[in-house]
Amino acid sequence: MGRGENPWWQTSKTPKSGFILGGIWVFLGSARAVAAIGEPIGWSLIIGLLTALLGAAYWVSALLLRRRQRSQADEE
Repeated sequence: MGRGENPWWQTSKTPKSGFILGGIWVFLGSARAVAAIGEPIGWSLIIGLLTALLGAAYWVSALLLRRRQRSQADEE
């Protein structure tokens, strides 16, 4: 991995976009999971939890990107 390349796991380009997209996905996943409570088949619940997990991945990626930018700013 060269200096200008992003890691394969990085889902967001900037920390701000990662936090926003992560919040949207977590909200949508939570809403779907809550709406699915009480249904006989839990597919909506599973999809909601997976969607919320995707949002958490965006948050982790944004947090790591923010920490990397801060450490680079401290080095300069």
